This record gives sequence, structure tokens and C-alpha cells, in this order.
Amino acid sequence: MSETIPAVVRHEGERVLLCAPEVGLFAGTRARGEALVAGSELGTLIVLGRERRVLVPEGVQGRIASEALERVRAPVAYGDCLAVLEPLRAGTAGQGPAAEAMSAGVGGLVLRSPQSGRFYHRPAPKEAAFVEAGSAVQDGQPIGLIEVMKTFTHVSYRAKDALPARARVVRYLIADGGDVKSGQPLLEVEPA
Repeated sequence: MSETIPAVVRHEGERVLLCAPEVGLFAGTRARGEALVAGSELGTLIVLGRERRVLVPEGVQGRIASEALERVRAPVAYGDCLAVLEPLRAGTAGQGPAAEAMSAGVGGLVLRSPQSGRFYHRPAPKEAAFVEAGSAVQDGQPIGLIEVMKTFTHVSYRAKDALPARARVVRYLIADGGDVKSGQPLLEVEPA
């Protein structure tokens, strides 16, 4: 069982900043627009070789308003901002992240993860992502990698479960290097 540690919280008006609780390497920032509540995992902080899951502290909830960190394992200092949250819309605050995601329009045409693991947008840290927002994808085209126990598996776009043979990428729903569960939405698409 990995250790957990709550993020440091700072307030800027209605926005909440979730900040690094220690110095280390941070991985797995969540995607812009994703809803988080107390206890949600924000990412992983590696401190002196030990991994700690960074959690959203009690009493904090919101939708991510900041872009994900660009590096897979970004060096951070104590108090560095990891994510900016804006308030959840009225009517969804007590319903959890799934209800917020559905009200934000996520859940229409989505490609779901075939397995649990760590999801990567790119084949290597310094290479371009497999797909970008606005790019076209077709059946069989790779859109990412899933790592399980140091083994990487390509995730391909598949025209099934009402997904068209050709589609246009709207956005990734999981941050580069983020943990994903089997069946969780990875990519939002629209007909090309």
C-alpha cells in the first residue's frame, strides 16, 4: 500500500490552488475540466525514491482550471502550484466527480481504457503526443500507452461502442502519466 499525503491548499478568491506538500518529482496531474473532491488523487510525488499519492484535502472540491504540467515527472518545491480548482457548478457539488463530468459534457463519444495502469499520451517523454486536440483518428490508430509493472501496451482507437470509424479528437480526459482504471474514459471524440 502506497503512502498518501494531502496537498497544501491556498485560496485566491473563489479559486483553490492545490500545492506541493514536499520537494520532489510530481507525476500525473489530472486533466483540465476534471472534477475533484476530497480524497481524490491529484498525482504522485516521488520524495527520496519513495512514491506518495497526493490527495485532495478534506473540505476541498472543484473542477481543474489549469493545464496539466508538461513534464511526466516535474521537479517541484514545497508550495509550488500543482493544480488550480474553480468551484463546481450549482446542483452537482454533492454528487461527486462523475456527475460533474457528465454535466460538463463528458460522456458522449469517449474511448475507454481497456485496462488499469498508468496512461501516457506520448511514446517517450520528449516526443510528441500520439494525437492532439483537433486531429483525426481512425480505427486501429494508436492514441497512447498504458504501463503496468514496467510493461507498455499501445492503446488504439477502436470503432466500437457507437464510436465512428473516423473521428476528431476533442481532448484527452486523463493527464499524461495519470493513473487510469479499466473502463475509465481516456479520450473524448466527435464524428469527423
